[in-house]
Amino acid sequence: MAVAPKTKIDIFKTHLRTNYYLYMPLRKRYRILIWIAFLFFSAIIAGQLAYPRDHGLPMASLPGRSLALSTHDEMAKAIVDQFDASKLKLTIGSDKSVETSLKSAGAEPDTEEMIKQLSNYPLWQRLIPGTILKSSVEVKKADIYYSTERLKKFADDQSKQLSFASQNAKLAIKNAKLESAEAMSGSTVNKDRVLELISQAEILLGQTTVIEVPSKRTPAQVTSKDLAQVYTQAEAALAHKITIKADTHEFSPDKTELASWILLTTDDTGKVVLSVDGNKIKAYINELNKKVGTPAGQTNITIVNGRETGRSTGMLGRAINTDVVAEQLSKVLLVPPPTVSVAASFVDVQPGVIFNSKYTTTEEGLRAYVNDIAWSKNMRISIQQLDGGRWSAGERDTESIPSGSTYKLFVALVLFDRIDKGEIHWEDPMLDTTVAGCFERMTVASTNPCAEKWIAMFGRQYIDDFVHARGFSAGTTFTANDANRSTAADLTKYMIGLNDGTLVSGANRDRLLSSLGRHPYRYGIPTGSQGQVHDKVGFLWDYVHDTAIVNHPKGNYIMTIMTKGQSYAAIANTTREIERIMYP
Repeated sequence: MAVAPKTKIDIFKTHLRTNYYLYMPLRKRYRILIWIAFLFFSAIIAGQLAYPRDHGLPMASLPGRSLALSTHDEMAKAIVDQFDASKLKLTIGSDKSVETSLKSAGAEPDTEEMIKQLSNYPLWQRLIPGTILKSSVEVKKADIYYSTERLKKFADDQSKQLSFASQNAKLAIKNAKLESAEAMSGSTVNKDRVLELISQAEILLGQTTVIEVPSKRTPAQVTSKDLAQVYTQAEAALAHKITIKADTHEFSPDKTELASWILLTTDDTGKVVLSVDGNKIKAYINELNKKVGTPAGQTNITIVNGRETGRSTGMLGRAINTDVVAEQLSKVLLVPPPTVSVAASFVDVQPGVIFNSKYTTTEEGLRAYVNDIAWSKNMRISIQQLDGGRWSAGERDTESIPSGSTYKLFVALVLFDRIDKGEIHWEDPMLDTTVAGCFERMTVASTNPCAEKWIAMFGRQYIDDFVHARGFSAGTTFTANDANRSTAADLTKYMIGLNDGTLVSGANRDRLLSSLGRHPYRYGIPTGSQGQVHDKVGFLWDYVHDTAIVNHPKGNYIMTIMTKGQSYAAIANTTREIERIMYP
């Protein structure tokens, strides 16, 4: 009987079997242990290879917060929250310090770079068993960059605050004795040095970074040794017994009070002389007025929609004539005789005024409220109802100010145009993701690298020309010296065009609306509104903005609120009042 020829598979199996027993241990239990170890480590490597590439590592964290398995958007929001809490403290030894928020120095977080640190798990590490358990990453130091002009102004302001004149020695009463308060040297701080120190400092994320600033010290002109010549004069002044007669009441300030009225100054010749602190005397007289004066009433003025509609006048009050009596005391304190009596004169005190502003639930009331809040709270507001009475209101809405991240709406407009022309595709690679991934980061996480990449790609002047050709004002610009800028009116115009499809339509519109409806920064208009909100926020330095499409149960409207020195809580409160007026 003929034997069938061996196939290549048979030959391979024979070769494998021969080599397997050649290199493996003879005892079966040892072979089993080897296979168990092989499968165990293979499973670990497989798990490491399967770990999501855009999620926080198992041991990733920010100070005080774990980011294990956090998504890109969750890490971005956590970083922004920690950045907002970061502070700078500039100190001049133990003499003086200034503490301020990091973003007031013109800083912005490089969010994407910090996200990379929290999620970076390269392939070579994934192929080494157990490295996932050693991937301990805590981002303590902030990756930031500064606006040059903003940082220069900040350094200039802080150098002025940390520079102060020397303080001469002063007299004071302690334990019923006349003593001298020691002099303090002055400080001169170089703004360029402050700029250099801040630029080079390692910033602690979510904490206070302390920077010791060198200064040129200026000695005081008058030290405690120079007080000997006027010590006797000061004792004589303190020996005064002063009586103030106010109607049927009499008051005599004690030595401690008298000492607070005395100042040590230097005249034009550099000689140390005694003088009187008129403000301290006035403060004392104001305390007396609480005992002998008659408080004035309150005049209440009712204002409806910006116009006075009623007034109730308060009663006149009565008080010691502070200026006159203070002048009398200043003249007698440093000269004989040691016993002095001063009769206090009185004057009428006009009633205080309280303005009670009210706003009717009318378009007139809405416009009056917007006018008042824009000027009193440093806001720029633009509102347009889309149905119903189609009310509109705007105040300071054409002022061009740094736009924060709201500029990304205009970048998206140019991007949509390039996509519609087929020049860019959503699946095209970009940075460490795709165009679609970058769009998500720009509009949801609101990080900057993708937006800045597109600005560099399109060109700032081209973006300006593009948006201006579509009816937006020159107040929206990417070519300003300090930052990208826009206006409340332009942002409202944009959201109107997005809502009705005249500016952005089709799939592009759906994609953008989706992003504006699910981003994590919903503390402004969405918090204050009773409706469904699609909005884009912007925050840069001390600028905080929100522009939104609002679908309220009683109507639909577009609103933009741009602020300086305010908060999202202020935007939310303003939104509540506006909706109370529009939809009672």
